[in-house]
Amino acid sequence: MEKSRGQIEHIVLKYSLQNAVFYKGHANPAAVLGKVMAREPDLRKRVGEVKAIVDRTVKEINALSLSNQKKRLGEIAPGMLLRGVKKQEAMPALPGAKKGIVTRFAPSPTGPLSLPQILRAGMLSYLYAKKYKGKFILRIEDTDPRNIQKDFYDWIKQDLSSVGIKWNRLVIESNNMKAYYKHAEKLLWGGKAYVCSCRAEAFRKLKLERKECGCRDSDSDENMKKWKRMLKGRCKEGKAVVRLKTSMKYPNPALRDPVLLRIIKARHPLKGNKYKVWPVYNYACVIEDHKSRITHVFRGKEHEHNTSIQERIYTALGWKPPHVINFGMIYLPGKKIHTRDIKEGVKEGVYSGWDDPKLPTIRALLRRGFQPETFKEGAIACSLSKTDIVFNWESLETTNRRILDPKANRYMVVFDPVKIFLKNYPRTDTVRVKLHPDFPKRGKKRVPLKSFVYISRTDFKALGGKEIRLKGLFNVKLVSNMAVYTGDEIVTSMPKIQWVSEPNVEVVVVKPEGKAKGLGEPAMKKLKLGKMIQMERVGFGRVDSKNRNGVTLYFAHK
Repeated sequence: MEKSRGQIEHIVLKYSLQNAVFYKGHANPAAVLGKVMAREPDLRKRVGEVKAIVDRTVKEINALSLSNQKKRLGEIAPGMLLRGVKKQEAMPALPGAKKGIVTRFAPSPTGPLSLPQILRAGMLSYLYAKKYKGKFILRIEDTDPRNIQKDFYDWIKQDLSSVGIKWNRLVIESNNMKAYYKHAEKLLWGGKAYVCSCRAEAFRKLKLERKECGCRDSDSDENMKKWKRMLKGRCKEGKAVVRLKTSMKYPNPALRDPVLLRIIKARHPLKGNKYKVWPVYNYACVIEDHKSRITHVFRGKEHEHNTSIQERIYTALGWKPPHVINFGMIYLPGKKIHTRDIKEGVKEGVYSGWDDPKLPTIRALLRRGFQPETFKEGAIACSLSKTDIVFNWESLETTNRRILDPKANRYMVVFDPVKIFLKNYPRTDTVRVKLHPDFPKRGKKRVPLKSFVYISRTDFKALGGKEIRLKGLFNVKLVSNMAVYTGDEIVTSMPKIQWVSEPNVEVVVVKPEGKAKGLGEPAMKKLKLGKMIQMERVGFGRVDSKNRNGVTLYFAHK
């Protein structure tokens, strides 16, 4: 699909900013134009238009300070800020860190992992543990049985393994209920917590008025009686909670006697109906982090209130809290898709599954062909900065393209094919074409040639009457439904297009916006499942399935 002017301007802006950042604040228009043409070969036929955009954009960018250039590039394409930097060197030192740190990643089994989860909390926790030769713990937070599913425990592990993350130990919170109860009783006996039977609405009002509830005055014996009633299931949901005794005068309402444990009678996917009292997020976090000797916690800055609550729980238990690093949010473009929305969409058939190419889940991106190393570089580029990032897909695609380009062999696919008859051409039944132009040792493939070829209808309409080169073959002039041979000399400025002859195979390319059907060269039939290829002038794709007639590929990107 031909790029709009807006898309071209965005591409030029990225490379102009990158060139400026790399060269002390001064972008070179010739260098930027060369980079754009190399990365976006389909724009070569619009070089005049692109050059005008480059000249104007470079002039605007060079008027900015270097710090503003870096800031702007970080906002639209953070991955492009890295230049020949070793991955570990690109990661700043952690406060209080020394050899042997312990980090953790603690997702909840409400669904498979998404890109924002991996890019900061998941991948950076792992990479920093690796940097300091420490330990990385995977902890599955499953103490709210209302929103979790058994399948997602394994899916989380699969997603992490698939992007190259290895954990030293796996912790499942619901296996540690005795510890939560033990420390709750310690707090109740010590007068540092109490069982509150106030209705939620009534306590909320007291909290806003900075007033204490009557339950606060219960002695330890009375609190333990109430606690045992909770454990035996004699209290209904919402009728009793365990609260940490802090101060109802705190300026921050979140710190005013926060809940530690509450009653939930939903069936748990692993524990069934064994437990009726479940810890809240902040309480479970403290117990688990202390038990696992976590030294550094990575979490989004939206959790700063939770950090403050957890500090009070640590103090009440007499423990030292870990270092907490709060980072900014990652916002994906477009409308935010919540896990519950995906669940509903899968149920209603809006999505084919959790790996639907429209989704930002890790399994969807892996199915499309994004590489593990891409996620690592993307995480390092996002860094631990508190600055929020409006994520740009092109930054991730740029990294993935660089990683894939030397690996992916080339194949020709045409969509909406038009049959063109060859005229006056050197007769041959087959031609031999390199699998990859930069790696001749990989060998060549045999491409059959009849007296006609198929080309894409878009090329047929755009290039009619012009001299073109059929990739790996020869030059022709398109005259109506004829391709008249004009020579073999490779001319740089001449449009070069892909083609297929017969026999061929049916090709289906699955993209986020839908499916595209076409014809591919017969060598594609021999491709193995999971193989990444580059479709000439189309983009990278991953072989997802095969049948007697052809192959289905999931489209990664151009």
